[in-house]
Amino acid sequence: MATRQVAIDVGATVVRVAEVELRGGDDPRAGAALTAYAERALPAGVMREGQVEEPGAFSSAVKEALSAAKVKPKKAILAIGHPSVVVREVDVPTQSMSEVRASLAFHVQDSLPMAVDDALLDFYPSVEIETQSGPMLRGLLVAAPREFVRGLISGLDEAGIGPARIDHKAFALWRGTVRGELMTSNVATVDVGAETTTVVVSQHGSPRLVRVLPQGGSDATKAIASAFKGASIDAEALKFQIGMNPNVGTEQRPVAEAVAHVMSPLIDSIRNTLVYFASSNPGAGAERIVLSGGGAYMAGFGQALSSATRLPVMIGDPMQGAVVSKKVDAQQFRGREATLATVVGLAMGGAA
Repeated sequence: MATRQVAIDVGATVVRVAEVELRGGDDPRAGAALTAYAERALPAGVMREGQVEEPGAFSSAVKEALSAAKVKPKKAILAIGHPSVVVREVDVPTQSMSEVRASLAFHVQDSLPMAVDDALLDFYPSVEIETQSGPMLRGLLVAAPREFVRGLISGLDEAGIGPARIDHKAFALWRGTVRGELMTSNVATVDVGAETTTVVVSQHGSPRLVRVLPQGGSDATKAIASAFKGASIDAEALKFQIGMNPNVGTEQRPVAEAVAHVMSPLIDSIRNTLVYFASSNPGAGAERIVLSGGGAYMAGFGQALSSATRLPVMIGDPMQGAVVSKKVDAQQFRGREATLATVVGLAMGGAA
């Protein structure tokens, strides 16, 4: 039986709304349909470090996006993905998921950088293992500061939307990009947003590691603007047209050098994350990288990342195998489908 779910992806500079219809089967994502979509830009200063700073402007943007998508949900699936949200692999005694969640605070209270009472906790199981203490569930613990989550919910409440569920952005990215043959290999999804970059490593279709890095595509935009201070240029456009492409002419070289200067540390952080995971999990290291987010389209970034990691890099397509309803204006995202990875993955939240 088909079900429809609405998701809202709140980024640093844009709000995206998507409605996805899921069908039954072993993987409900197969043959999913995008039945509604719209996005609206967020004015500068509305969001700061993942927090809603201007509730009025924020709710207006959400309302406009919902109206443009022509959906009127009372509740929607939301995502959190700020670096302050802790995601780490832990082992807990094998129990039903309701029992695991009920006892999670007891098992992880000594391993969190915050008081358990100040955190909202969840657990994503990946595999059952045998230990000297008996069977254990190994999976990813998610611990989000309560105040952080309350701020997002309060901002959406201004727009008349309640949370149907709150998911971590990394799991949404995984659902939106790791399908088909990628479910049988070790894959690193790298989502380059405006202010943060999310890395999720999955092993044979199961998320194993999540890192949220405090760098993103806006760093490149700022670097270009700074390099050409006083000149009339479109720094955002140059970021995509020239980016960090080393094979450019003399006039374009200052742009490429400025972008490379600020993006190279991010590439090093991504590489170090993958090296750490591979060294900690012999035989489970990433075999390829799937790029998503706006930064996926930055000229030269994919090539530089591939060179640094010695891994093949591809741009993810959350719409692969999906049906786009005739009601949806596909021109909104044509040629930049990877920017939909989070919101589409969120709406696929009930899927495998």
